[in-house]
Amino acid sequence: MRESWQASAFYEGYTETPGGDLLPPLRLVARDTGTFTAFQIWATPIDGLLVWERTKYDDARGSYQELSRVEEIGKALGRPIEVKQVSLSRNKPRGVLRGFHAEPIDKIVTTLNGRIFIAIADIRPGSPTFGKSVAFLLDHRDDEKPKRSIVVCSGLANSFLTIGDPDDPMVHYLYEISEPYKTSEGKRSVRWDDPDLAIPWPIKPEIMSSVDATGNPSLRELFPELTR
Repeated sequence: MRESWQASAFYEGYTETPGGDLLPPLRLVARDTGTFTAFQIWATPIDGLLVWERTKYDDARGSYQELSRVEEIGKALGRPIEVKQVSLSRNKPRGVLRGFHAEPIDKIVTTLNGRIFIAIADIRPGSPTFGKSVAFLLDHRDDEKPKRSIVVCSGLANSFLTIGDPDDPMVHYLYEISEPYKTSEGKRSVRWDDPDLAIPWPIKPEIMSSVDATGNPSLRELFPELTR
């Protein structure tokens, strides 16, 4: 059964999977059907925002699944990417919001467990989808479920909100990034509740940094010449 907040017009064309994920419209751009190498890469309505899916292989020992293969992702993007740092954030299972953050780096983000709502906004001046946002709901409370990663190209603003139950385990969110992280150099941030982005957050955020809570500018403040 669809949750009431999913009735928003924002979700027109979205797909709800049997595993409880909610995905934006996707278009297949690459795939591998080989034994132990199978993957699919999907384009989204925003250029430079991809979904990377790969097969999870189970046997008596447990399971095996690739987390990323940057050469194949680069082919799908039409340019090479690198991974120079891997970082992990741990988040309380419900009500934690991080973002919107847009660093000048490429990211491959993977939710390792828990239930999470991810919103990505295009705040790149000159982009044909400037001001557009898409969202993903990923439910990884079942550890047997294959992981799905999102490729977030440089300049796109990434945000997420944990929406599990309060007594669930901490949510682990993995970042593979193309340059070592620097706190502020080249970084743009936008209000999480920006009215122009109009993200239909499924629950009210309860925990965030002081900057994300009140310190980030609106899209119109960042780009007064590009917004109306």
